[in-house]
Amino acid sequence: MSVTYTLKESAAGFRRNRSASLITVFTVSISLLLLGVFAIITMNFANFVNQIRSRVDLEVFLESDIKESQQEEMTSILTNIPGVDEVLFISKEDAAKIFEEDFGESFEDILESNPLPQSFRLSIREGYNNSDSVQVIAARVEKLHLVESVHYRKQLLQLIDRRARAFSYSTLFIGLILALSAVILVANTIRLTIYAKRHIIRTMKLVGATSMFIRMPFLLEGVIHGLVGGLMASVLIEIVFTFFIHPLSADLLVNIAVDLSFYILLVIGGCVLGLLGSLISIGRFLKEALVQPA
Repeated sequence: MSVTYTLKESAAGFRRNRSASLITVFTVSISLLLLGVFAIITMNFANFVNQIRSRVDLEVFLESDIKESQQEEMTSILTNIPGVDEVLFISKEDAAKIFEEDFGESFEDILESNPLPQSFRLSIREGYNNSDSVQVIAARVEKLHLVESVHYRKQLLQLIDRRARAFSYSTLFIGLILALSAVILVANTIRLTIYAKRHIIRTMKLVGATSMFIRMPFLLEGVIHGLVGGLMASVLIEIVFTFFIHPLSADLLVNIAVDLSFYILLVIGGCVLGLLGSLISIGRFLKEALVQPA
């Protein structure tokens, strides 16, 4: 198979249907632009959600004061529970200091003794800080000896999970629609190229050209559409983030970053969408071009 011929025919097909090709490239670039923006929003939203989840700790209150040996034993047991990242023991004195810092009042001004119980604060490992996993950990901790109760922000975690799930489904649906529109447009453009070359295609088939030899220029043409669309989308995203998003994120104290690997994936995604469009068009319309009368 001649690489030179494949490249030449792909470029010729791109020029032959210039208007359709430009419209396709523009639409693919807009689709990839929106896909890229949704992907960036999704990634940053996921980071924001993880930051909130990382602040949700389990407060394990004890029935009575424990000795140092019991404290060490409890710390070891809690540390070995799957999903528990760190264990911090809070004595009655530490609890009183935390109360004073939070509320600005001291127990010494009101009571003669400290009524606050000893407790453990458990930080949850990433991957376990969702409502279902934390509920399992809390239920396991509650069964331990000397544990009176376990408290955590259950409603907050459940709300975060519901919102995160709804957001993920919404972005996935929109992304699929945008990707499908790009594939359909590339397929229609390749179909026009196949129709314009239908006589040449039949002649090539008659003189013994293989199916792969005939298909390769159309496949490469679709990849070119996706490649150019991906490059244009990358440039547009960089412009938007440089002049609009970055200044806004600095004012809002939110770190929104886009690195080179994201743009590389966006261009590769464009090539894949273009290739899919070409495959659909070739599989459906190339046979029609071969059987239609001259």
